[in-house]
Amino acid sequence: MTIAGDTDRWMLMGRQSADGYPLVVRARVKNDFIVDFEKSNAVSAVICDLKPSLIQENRLPTPTGLSNLHDLEDKAIVALSSLQSHCFHTASVTGDGRRVLYFAHAKGDEVAALISGIGSEIADVEVASDFELTTYREFITPTPLDIQLDGDQQVIGALEENGNQADVPRKVDFWFYGEPLKLQLLEAKLEKLGFEVDHWLNNPGGVVLSRTMGTEISTFHELTPQLLELAEESGVEYDGWETFAATPGNASPHREPPAKPRSFLNKLFGAKKN
Repeated sequence: MTIAGDTDRWMLMGRQSADGYPLVVRARVKNDFIVDFEKSNAVSAVICDLKPSLIQENRLPTPTGLSNLHDLEDKAIVALSSLQSHCFHTASVTGDGRRVLYFAHAKGDEVAALISGIGSEIADVEVASDFELTTYREFITPTPLDIQLDGDQQVIGALEENGNQADVPRKVDFWFYGEPLKLQLLEAKLEKLGFEVDHWLNNPGGVVLSRTMGTEISTFHELTPQLLELAEESGVEYDGWETFAATPGNASPHREPPAKPRSFLNKLFGAKKN
């Protein structure tokens, strides 16, 4: 493990601010060592409030602002790397006109003093540590929907590497496991959404339901929450999807494996300063 988490897996998640604006959360996928370390030590948030000229109408950074924030984040990581004790970058939250960098570190570490040396012309920087650890941990911990959407994105990325044209409709197979009667209940519900049975599975029992559709991530942002909700409602498990890369003249489609179920800021820090 490193302070930047270079040897860990990270996940992107979507959230909303208290005002309904989009937030993008980049978080280290749960690492038990770090979670335990946080409980007995400390977590600080480095809050980088962007200059107004670098904020879009949706409160996310402009491309230039985002690039500058990446540089600022790198400087913060380098600065905190000088600490003699353990220190881990656990998450970054972008939105609401700011970027918040979370660091877990030993109690008593002078985080604010080290961060004061990374002053920037693009953002006002301050350090906060007075927030509920449980609230913060819940905020950056992936939900079942986050995990599944991350799996969707991974499969879509693999399809793109094989020349996939995402807007081309093709047969997409969705995998569900559970008891036969419960799967039949799910089948009836999904039939209304254009699904039909492709084949039934044995050992373990399940069903593959198919639908003709494109593979744009926006489609899955709408569909995946429905699939998870209906699967839970029916008492079965949704285990992802697979399809082939739709390319011109593709006679032997490349099939990808199923996608595995892989301003809250105001609540954390109080009202945003002017």
